[in-house]
Amino acid sequence: MQPPQPPPAAPSGPTPDPRRGRLPGRVPPPAPAPPRRSGRAGAAPPGRRDLLRPPGRPQPGRPPAGAVLPMSAHDWFAGRLLDVLTGRQPLTMLAGKIRDEAYQQLWELHAQRADWRPRGNRGRTPFVYRCHAYRTYRGALEVCAVVCLDRDVFRALAFRLESGGARATSGYGPERWHCTAVAAR
Repeated sequence: MQPPQPPPAAPSGPTPDPRRGRLPGRVPPPAPAPPRRSGRAGAAPPGRRDLLRPPGRPQPGRPPAGAVLPMSAHDWFAGRLLDVLTGRQPLTMLAGKIRDEAYQQLWELHAQRADWRPRGNRGRTPFVYRCHAYRTYRGALEVCAVVCLDRDVFRALAFRLESGGARATSGYGPERWHCTAVAAR
C-alpha cells in the first residue's frame, strides 16, 4: 500500500472566469494548426490517378513545361527524307543539306518508290516509327529508320550523316550535318 499523496497546490494568480473560460486580461492561445499532409509539397492527393501535376516547380531533371526541345539530326533527316519520298515535300527542300551523290540517289529513289506516295484518300499520314543512329569511329552517323506508310505497311530507310565542321555554311544543327548516302526498301 502506498502512502497518501498530498492534494495539489491551489493555482496562484487570478482565477479563471467560468463564463468565458479564460483568464481576465490575457489573450487566448492560438488555435492549433491543421495537420499537414504527408508526402512532398505540391504532390497529388492519394486517390489522384491522372498525370497532371498541380502548378508549381517542374520536376527535377525535366525541362520546364512548354520548353521546345531541339530535334536530333537523325530524327530530323528521317522525317524530311520521308516527306520527300512520299511526295509531301519537293526534293529541293533538302538543298544545302544533302551532298551531290546522295541527291542523285534520292532522285532515283523518288522515281522508283511510287508505292510510297498515297493514292487518293489513303489511311493515315506516313510517319517515322523508329529511328536508330550508330556513330562510326570517324564521327559520322549511320541511321536506319522504320517508317509507317499506312496501317500495317512498314518500310526501311537508311542514310548516312556526316558533320560539316565549323567552317560549313549549310547543314542541319550546330554540327552542320549533311546527308551523304540514302537507301530505301
